[in-house]
Amino acid sequence: MMFLIRAALWLAVVSVFVPRDFAGEAFDLPENVTEARIDAGQPVSDWCLENAAVCDAGREAARLGGFLTDMAATRIEAALDEREARQAS
Repeated sequence: MMFLIRAALWLAVVSVFVPRDFAGEAFDLPENVTEARIDAGQPVSDWCLENAAVCDAGREAARLGGFLTDMAATRIEAALDEREARQAS
């Protein structure tokens, strides 16, 4: 927690000294989400037809990543519950 407070403090300090035009010219963001949408579905589908093995490996990696994320979240939640129970005792 202390790390986050220190990081926020130093970010605020640095942001005070950064010049206004540091990031370049300002640009307008689209007001409508459909204006900003990039249609990548068809090119990806076409690429996957040509490279089926790579796409299958990517799907499998995404499933494994989801499984590992769920497992990690479950373990973290259990550890937090256990810590909370110990502190309550």
